[in-house]
Amino acid sequence: MDDTFLLLAALALLSLTLTGPAGLLLALRQRHRIQGLERRLALVEARPVAGESAAAARAAAPPDPSPESLPAEALSPPPAPPPPKAPHGAVPAVAPEPLAPSAAPSAGPALPPSLEERFGTRWTVWVGGLALAFGAALLVRYSAERGLFGPGMRIACGFGLAFGLAALGEALRRRLRGADPVPPRWPDIPAMVTAAGTVGLFGTVYAAHALYDLVGPTLAFAGLAATGLAAMVAALLHGPALAGIGLVGALATPLLVGGGGTSLWPLALYLPVVAGSAYAFAWARGWRALAVAGGLGAAAWSLLLAVLPGESLAVQAHLVLQQALAVAVFAVLPGRGVADAEARLDRFAGLVLAVTAGVALAVLAATAVDGKGLSFAATAFAAVALPALAGFVAAPAALGLPVAALTLAGILVIWPEGPEILHAPPPFLWFGTDDPGAMLALAAASALTVAGLGTLRLLGGSRLLYATALAFAGGAATAPLAALALAKLRLAGGAVAPDFAAAAGVLAAGFCGLAALCRREGERTPSPALALGLGTFASAAVASLCLGLVFALSGGSLTPALAGAALATGLIARRLDIPALRWCVAGLAVLVAARLAWDPALIQEQLSPRPILNGLVTAYGVPALCFGLAARVIRMPGRAPGRFGDVPEQVAQALSLLLSALFVFLEIRHALHGGDLTDPGTGVLEQGLVTLTSLGFSLVLTRLSGPSASPVIRFGGLAFACLALLQGALGLALQANPLLTDERVAGGPILNDAVLAYALPAAAAFALARAAREVRPAWFVRMAGLLGLALSFLALCLAVRHGFQGERLGLERETGQAEWYAYSAAWLGFGLLALGYGILRRSATARLVSAALVGLATLKVFLLDLSGLEGPLRALSFLGLGACLIGIGLVYQRLVFAPGPTARPAGPEA
Repeated sequence: MDDTFLLLAALALLSLTLTGPAGLLLALRQRHRIQGLERRLALVEARPVAGESAAAARAAAPPDPSPESLPAEALSPPPAPPPPKAPHGAVPAVAPEPLAPSAAPSAGPALPPSLEERFGTRWTVWVGGLALAFGAALLVRYSAERGLFGPGMRIACGFGLAFGLAALGEALRRRLRGADPVPPRWPDIPAMVTAAGTVGLFGTVYAAHALYDLVGPTLAFAGLAATGLAAMVAALLHGPALAGIGLVGALATPLLVGGGGTSLWPLALYLPVVAGSAYAFAWARGWRALAVAGGLGAAAWSLLLAVLPGESLAVQAHLVLQQALAVAVFAVLPGRGVADAEARLDRFAGLVLAVTAGVALAVLAATAVDGKGLSFAATAFAAVALPALAGFVAAPAALGLPVAALTLAGILVIWPEGPEILHAPPPFLWFGTDDPGAMLALAAASALTVAGLGTLRLLGGSRLLYATALAFAGGAATAPLAALALAKLRLAGGAVAPDFAAAAGVLAAGFCGLAALCRREGERTPSPALALGLGTFASAAVASLCLGLVFALSGGSLTPALAGAALATGLIARRLDIPALRWCVAGLAVLVAARLAWDPALIQEQLSPRPILNGLVTAYGVPALCFGLAARVIRMPGRAPGRFGDVPEQVAQALSLLLSALFVFLEIRHALHGGDLTDPGTGVLEQGLVTLTSLGFSLVLTRLSGPSASPVIRFGGLAFACLALLQGALGLALQANPLLTDERVAGGPILNDAVLAYALPAAAAFALARAAREVRPAWFVRMAGLLGLALSFLALCLAVRHGFQGERLGLERETGQAEWYAYSAAWLGFGLLALGYGILRRSATARLVSAALVGLATLKVFLLDLSGLEGPLRALSFLGLGACLIGIGLVYQRLVFAPGPTARPAGPEA
């Protein structure tokens, strides 16, 4: 009884809350209207009649002094009759001429609303509307929790409250229709009240079905559809405020009222009706923001339903309905009827298609375990077909075909796996499925659908713009290729697959047929779109053949196939003069680069121990050559001197350079480790050869650098030089230094691993410093020279130690006096060689290096040899040092800093 009293009190309080502000608002509106009428009446009464003002002006004018002139009254037209007397209470009629400018208020800059205006005209209305909507829903929830009334009575009260609010809003709208319009920044109060009623009506219908099972799904669907239609009609009368609040309330109603069980079918039917209603009146009135809000709400509910427990079929049906509505509203309807010659790509439509495809992939991934079978395959096919159909129906939505191709690739990746997940080499972590037939059927049907729609659009739209035709051609070509490659990886992994190789051959034949069809149609009606289709399908045929070759001969990676397709695409682009295909070469290069970033090991099987001619040639060497040739082929003809290549050419150059370096590095490791690339050890010879290779690449790129060299060549040379510097400092000087590791150094006293590992990179560094003088900055030249000097010094020291110690050169081994003396002699000899080179080449840097070496030898003799050597070696050390220093001083005096000839005075003898 107490709860019933509280409920009745709450209803009474709600009635007073509604009627009080409404009455006050009506009184204020009538007052404003009366004041407006009074101002208009006063303005009319103060205005003189046109005839009377003219007569008064003629009377006040002086008479005409000319005797022949007639009176002014004779020349003027007869005065107009006075206006009829207006009835009592009516606004008198006035002349149609405008008011004087002085009577109009001056139009100044609009002042921002004050805090009081914001509070009184905006916040109170918005908060009040939301309070009405939430209060109605919470009141229903309270009655359900307390057990007040029965289900029928609760639903009846809900309908009464909803219809009452809607009627009050309509009454307020009609009552205020003749009043002064409110400023646009103020919210519409009748629309807010009607929106609250709309929210209550949505919630009541939904509660009648989901909570109390008073109506079945069919009747509930009809009621929700009728409510959506009523909201649309009311929004057309009340403006977008009602539409926005009604949409938010309709989407939030299931969360506020609560669910009626584990079944998701009511929501799967309810939410598309809400979104469809929002799309309908948003399209009718041009409220794009409302349509976007409806689409975002539908996407959020799709993702939420995917994680809720319940039937996967209901979630997938909801996904298909929502995706179809969004595709129709955002992609098909805006581009319908647009001529092919004017069909520019609609980026917003493409973004919407991509977002819907991403939501579809997320929902399919969440329902993949429970959604095996026909429902999952049908939903997946719809996710691919809907964006493709949008592009086919409306040319501005041509981006739907590439989106469909990417969606198909994503579906094949997330396809439900088998009971035993088989691990495969990257880029995929597993493969295998328990229903390969269904997956192959979906891949084939989806790929043929996308390819067929794109081809038909190209053949039937010879006047398509270039970018639009490129979207159609790209989607039609990439969908079958992606389907074939991913299906093979999912079903066969990295094994040899003759059946997939045969399928690749059939696909190549199909692409050849499409290319021939585009060529034949292009001969009848030449157009850039058909030429683009010819080049794209020809490139796709070559890519299919490359895929088949990889499937049949090795189960390795797709890198050789992609590289061959890139080279063939570049040749076709050059032969048929299709610049857009150059970007396809860049796209293939980006795919290979992503594959390298995922796992640089492009080959997984055991390599042959044969040097050079092994699997590394096909995995790295052939792709490097293909991309290098592709970069040369796609070079833009007629390029101005001094200008480097554009983005596609630079991307192909960069990948060719990277693959070439990896090929050489891995061949070195393969040769030194007996074909085992996974051997964790590394030796001094390997470190030295890697440093030598890096310096060699930098030297070649430096010689190729010039005014017209691309940034890839210029920055590539810098990158390889920095790599060589790090390799020399960390690898040769620290990690693999035989003095620190005591590693066995094979070879004789003169030619051994240490000499090869240090002397050859040192010579390459000196050559790089010499070649970089004209094209590189000064710091680069100094860095290369210092690297060569450091490696030469280490090579000299290791050669001396190897001559005395043999194959083991560790510092912990005892150093004899003869070896100790040999270091001084070697350093002095090296210094003299540097001095001779500096004099011959006039290089101050070489002379400074000589001075440093001689100074180092001098310090060694005075600080170490004096105490470490005994007998004749100590004397010979000082004698040799003194002779060398005197000789160096003489050379400097006579050759380096020799004074110039003194001019003799002129005389008779001269």
